[in-house]
Amino acid sequence: MSIVPINEQRDSDFDPSLALDLWDPFTDFPFPFPSSLSNVFRELNLGSSVNSRLDWRETRNAHILKAALPAFMNEDVLVELQDERVLQISTDSGSFMTKFKLPENAKIEQLKAFMSNGVLTVTVPKEEPSRPNIRAIEISGED
Repeated sequence: MSIVPINEQRDSDFDPSLALDLWDPFTDFPFPFPSSLSNVFRELNLGSSVNSRLDWRETRNAHILKAALPAFMNEDVLVELQDERVLQISTDSGSFMTKFKLPENAKIEQLKAFMSNGVLTVTVPKEEPSRPNIRAIEISGED
């Protein structure tokens, strides 16, 4: 199986505008659908997507996510923590967006983000594993 980016043309006869020519069941439907859904998809600008690399690594003390976002400054990148422990990373321009569900052992209140040279590093400390509460019980009896 291979994945071919939409922005690259393998065949000179390929027309990307035809790739979004979807069947629209609402084309002849009266109000409240004044415009066809296909027109919405056709207006998307697919040439503005960002080619990025993401690495998620778990260390003994933290979860570390690194995202290569070339040509973006830290004021162009948004890092948001949403409901249900979802971490969203996106750009102001809308050309990049990804979401991750953070593990249960992540200390979300201590999440930190740092960006340098187009590489965003998000660090989420981990909770220490709970240790079992073990207590020695004295045994009484006759010897």
